[in-house]
Amino acid sequence: MTKAFDCALRLLTRREHSLLELKNKLKQKGYSGTELNDAVVECQRLVYQSDERFTEQLCRARMNQGYGPLRIQQELSAKGIDETLIEQILGQETETSWIERAQAVSHKKVVSLVSLSWEDQQKLKRFLLYRGFPASIIVQVFALK
Repeated sequence: MTKAFDCALRLLTRREHSLLELKNKLKQKGYSGTELNDAVVECQRLVYQSDERFTEQLCRARMNQGYGPLRIQQELSAKGIDETLIEQILGQETETSWIERAQAVSHKKVVSLVSLSWEDQQKLKRFLLYRGFPASIIVQVFALK
């Protein structure tokens, strides 16, 4: 095999990479276009690199870290993942599960939503927006106080 393929394998053994990430890292290491493309195609043929697997892994990790669907979608788009694949993976989660995740994130931040002042509620809402939860889910979290 080529040096580009060996480098790609080393990168993929550390963690999953999207196709775009892998290409960019190989390009940074100085590999030419054809050598780089051959290495990436071979990695995909051997199923060492899979955008679907990368997307599932990143979604799981970000959800466990308390991020919402909008933030996860934005990060995946920046990493070159196709929108239909993002929608397919994120669509596996129901709205109820996103509400529960938003509640868990807000309960880590504050003990009770009932005793919050208006200003503190606004701070928490901005925090949840920053974390990538849509406004519709945030409204439901505060309605469930």
